Amino acid sequence: MNYRRFSVVFALVFAWWHLGATPTSFYVNYDAQVPVAPLRLHPLSIVHPEAEVDLSAAHAEGNRVLAYLSVGEIAADASYRPEALERGLRLRGKNEIWDSDLIDLSDERWVDLLVDEFARAAVGRGFDGFFLDTLDSVESDGRAGAVALVRRLRQLQPQAMIVANRGFDLLPDLQDVVDGVLVESVFGTFDFNDRRYRPVAANDTAVLVERLHALKSEGYEVFVLDYADPTDEPTARNIASRIGAEGWHALVATPDLRGTVLAPWRDVGRRVFSFYGNLSADPTDRVQWPAESFTGLRLQAALEWLGYEVDYGKVEAGRALPQLGVETVAIILPRAWEYPESEESRVLDWLVAQRESGRRILIFGAVPFQDEAVRRRFFEVFGIGGSGRMIWPVRNLREVVSDPAIMAGAEYQSRGRPIQIPDLQAPRDSHVMRSVVASTPTGEEVRLDALFATGWGGVALDPYLTFQRPDFQELWQFDLFAYLEAVLGRLPGPVPDATTREGRRMLMSHIDGDGFINRSEVEVGHSSAQVVRDHILTQYPIPITVSVVEAEVTGAVKGSSPEAARQFERTARSIFALPNVQVASHSYSHPFMWIANDRNAGLYDRPNLELNVPYPNMDLEREIAGSVDYINRTLAPPDKPVEVFLWSGNCRPPPTALRQVRELGLLAMNGGDTVISRRTPTLNGVAPRTMPWHDELQVFAPAQNENVYTNNWRGPFFGTFIHVIDTFERTESPRRLKPVDIYYHFYSGDYFASLRALETVHDWAMAQPLHAMKVSDYIRIAQDARAVRVYSNAEDSWALVGDGALRSYRVPAAWAPRIDLTASSGITGWSVQGAEAFVHTTGRRVTQLVLAPAEDEPSTRARLESSTGGIEFTDRRARRLHFAVRDLRPVTVVLAGWPSDIELEVEVDDTRSRMRSGVDGRVTLSLPAVAEVRVEAAPAP
Repeated sequence: MNYRRFSVVFALVFAWWHLGATPTSFYVNYDAQVPVAPLRLHPLSIVHPEAEVDLSAAHAEGNRVLAYLSVGEIAADASYRPEALERGLRLRGKNEIWDSDLIDLSDERWVDLLVDEFARAAVGRGFDGFFLDTLDSVESDGRAGAVALVRRLRQLQPQAMIVANRGFDLLPDLQDVVDGVLVESVFGTFDFNDRRYRPVAANDTAVLVERLHALKSEGYEVFVLDYADPTDEPTARNIASRIGAEGWHALVATPDLRGTVLAPWRDVGRRVFSFYGNLSADPTDRVQWPAESFTGLRLQAALEWLGYEVDYGKVEAGRALPQLGVETVAIILPRAWEYPESEESRVLDWLVAQRESGRRILIFGAVPFQDEAVRRRFFEVFGIGGSGRMIWPVRNLREVVSDPAIMAGAEYQSRGRPIQIPDLQAPRDSHVMRSVVASTPTGEEVRLDALFATGWGGVALDPYLTFQRPDFQELWQFDLFAYLEAVLGRLPGPVPDATTREGRRMLMSHIDGDGFINRSEVEVGHSSAQVVRDHILTQYPIPITVSVVEAEVTGAVKGSSPEAARQFERTARSIFALPNVQVASHSYSHPFMWIANDRNAGLYDRPNLELNVPYPNMDLEREIAGSVDYINRTLAPPDKPVEVFLWSGNCRPPPTALRQVRELGLLAMNGGDTVISRRTPTLNGVAPRTMPWHDELQVFAPAQNENVYTNNWRGPFFGTFIHVIDTFERTESPRRLKPVDIYYHFYSGDYFASLRALETVHDWAMAQPLHAMKVSDYIRIAQDARAVRVYSNAEDSWALVGDGALRSYRVPAAWAPRIDLTASSGITGWSVQGAEAFVHTTGRRVTQLVLAPAEDEPSTRARLESSTGGIEFTDRRARRLHFAVRDLRPVTVVLAGWPSDIELEVEVDDTRSRMRSGVDGRVTLSLPAVAEVRVEAAPAP
């Protein structure tokens, strides 16, 4: 063994990530954009040095990222290729498979270019070393040049980790500078000639295994990259297990090397792709954004609860259809979706490819092919019977199949009999949930399987999809949750949950600034802002995010004056100085529309508040950055600047507005029409958590405000807004869909009735066991819930990778007794509530949840069951917990997992006491708002 080499490798391994201790996974992605989650998960990643990549995300977890460097070949699209050709650097042939040119390393200028320019730039970006590809393409006359190149890389970055792709013939000359060897296709490979995945021949595997063990004994770290069909999970896992059993670091991927991770960690796909758009010439009916689509309005909220996040795209002539990654598991073809008929054949070909990749396809409303030939081909390829044509009129219609598991939870039981239905029958072996038959005008029988799940997805067709009431509310004619679960299933792993913190439903509150300057009838001579301050903000000790409209506070709205502004500003300062108030902006002039020519522009008489100063056109910078700057300079305490921007009007900000807020370092919220109640008894009254707008993301408010409940502030003012309590209850049961959000305007202080309604809502919230938090915390949680990637490396083990803002995951209650707190990392406990268990985490960016075998005894390790306030653990052992709580109210903490009826020592700050656990192993602590707490099993007498 080369002891110098061994000492260098030992130092690197010990300081970095203990590679040699146990086999680990690694990650390879040569795409132009590299996601953050895999960098956080894998101890070692290999990416292109010019990619858009956040190296700090890997470094924060103690992981390392190597820059890909092709030593023996130059790709056709390499950024330095034009310069190499201009300098006349020598080439010696072509690799036809990869469309690259072979480098002649006997030309020393290649070494200068690759090291002094390409590699040096990677070091400057913060890469931790190099992965040297195509070493096997180096011929004998280039050997000296290759060795010189690698040695110069070590000189360039002495602490770098250098991994070679094979290069077996060169390794004897590089033992003191190369740290690891990567080999592809040891057990599983991809045959580029036959375009198929296959096992490696046993003899070839045996030769490679012997060679790799020899390299391992010489002190090299060994990395094996094998390939498997992404639809064949058992094979991928088996290959990874074989690699790990040999003591090597493993990755099973696809040969495009665009970041697909199949094993040992496997991405538990959470993404659903939905098409949207139509061809309407009427601007009020045009679907231009996902927020206007059937999926966004009707399906996304249910999909989020099941654990899925929705991405959106349009079909446009001449533009490529999306390339979907392994994280996307399903595709939605929504109701009323329209696209150019000329694109139908291309769309069908794409759908066939998606089905072959294992993605499910969900169709809502109608089959989206107008061209007769394309529709026939679709029916044939997907095994659907019938012509698909609409049959009219039909008679003697009767229901022949109605699955009670899907139909019992319908919001509306259809009574009418449609006079036309499409001729369509489910593929063989489908699960038909609703089917009707009828007679045609010629006496023939026609059947419509209106609702079914099949091997490739599911179909839910009109006229049995929703029912529209006279007030235009749409009700589902089947149980949407049950249907989606039958077609997609719940996420096969922990579901990121943005409703719960430490086992308690979350509570927040925020105020839009409208009506700040109104005169209140509650207290003569006081503004509505003063009334809300005195009756709400100072009376309820919960975090409240408060915004103002700059033009109101500065007296710039019509009917006000700069003289009056002095009092308004004093009131605003007094509000922002309150300890439970978070500072926010609600814009400069309160735009009612943020998008030019918005589809619902006709709902408003003017674009914004009427001002008494010149302001001819709405200016995004003035509305956002300008109002924030005014509040920070004039109203907010020096140590409490604006943190949140609350959208005004119809709350439909374009991507440019969302980007401006993000680039200011602020968070934003509002929009979404969650109004489910006795008046709106439908899941369609529950908005999604978030909504993408191109590359930006809007976070919706969890519930709507009093303006909506009071018929656009026309009244009545008490008996209407209190219906938000009904909304809170319906979004808690039978499923917890939303946190509680008390959302209102300052004009709720205008009248005795509206103020009483506000107090009633607050009193209800104070009586519930809720976990209060700032709106900014919820926004981060909502963003993180969408971004979290879930990986599995065994049937009962998952890695949960996100930003750490989201600290709650939902699993079936049956899993709870099997949660292994010792094998897991970053898990503080769980709370079982009905059929669900909410698992609490410490807020780590990478958390691991492991379930013990079902036959094992349940864990008796002490854990957190719930807390009504913020809690941070500093010590977690089997019989000892040390933590701090911080809140605005006294905190109730429930601990569980203790042995039954044992004596516990409890220390709260400097006060010690003893108490006993219950027969169920629980103990409840009533704590001050801020406290340090230690609980441990008392020593035996």
